[in-house]
Amino acid sequence: MTDFAEAIAHDARQDVLARLERIERDTHVRILLAVESGSRAWGFHSPDSDYDARFIYVRREDDYLSLWPGRDVIESPIDGLFDVNGWDLGKALKLMARGNSVVHEWIASPLVYRADPTFMAAFAPLAQEWRSAFADVHHYHGLLATQRGRFIEGRELVKLKKYFYVIRPAMALHWLREKGGAPPMDLPGLLAGVVLPRETADALEALRLSKRESAEMGEGARIPAIDAYVEAQAAWALASKPRAPTPSAALIDRTNSFFRAAVRGTLG
Repeated sequence: MTDFAEAIAHDARQDVLARLERIERDTHVRILLAVESGSRAWGFHSPDSDYDARFIYVRREDDYLSLWPGRDVIESPIDGLFDVNGWDLGKALKLMARGNSVVHEWIASPLVYRADPTFMAAFAPLAQEWRSAFADVHHYHGLLATQRGRFIEGRELVKLKKYFYVIRPAMALHWLREKGGAPPMDLPGLLAGVVLPRETADALEALRLSKRESAEMGEGARIPAIDAYVEAQAAWALASKPRAPTPSAALIDRTNSFFRAAVRGTLG
């Protein structure tokens, strides 16, 4: 798994924590979960990779009763390497209920800046109840198709680091196909659970070594072993077509009750 001390320098972690405290103070919110959700958490960062901190928060109870409620996101301007943004818990829950898997990835992040233990004891199992094969296949195939279309397909020369953004969702699909259940969000965790074809594994290891040693990998020729592997996982995702589940009334009621308790601070 991704190691916090290796991926996030102590000074950088303290900087992120200070930013989170400042956001709480300036916007009158309570941050319940804050994680790293970029290449550092995915296990393929380079020396100058951004710190992509993402968080879930709740506002004061009266704020939710306003006729003119505020935005359900907090977006801070990118400051050097620091990109710190968050979602209101209500937004996170509604997206999760619609099959968005981003929140599941945040919960699974190996790099946690802050986590309220009482909140997580209730939130993690609730999120698991909403999780589905349909949502995961849709999410990871969408990531794969978007990244491959933007940076790989139709090109003879590609930015080599972009292969990481294609191979990670491809391996997550591989995990779903062979194992079922929630795939790890980080590349080391995925590598520990699925067996790549030898040529693909060798090509990926060469890329990993290059990226860790250099801030800029540059361009290079397409890598057939990775292209073929990615195509195979994409084809499986298109053919699998899992059905979208219909949530029960009881699950919807539990989710509403959880949200109200989180806002009121009465969880646990």
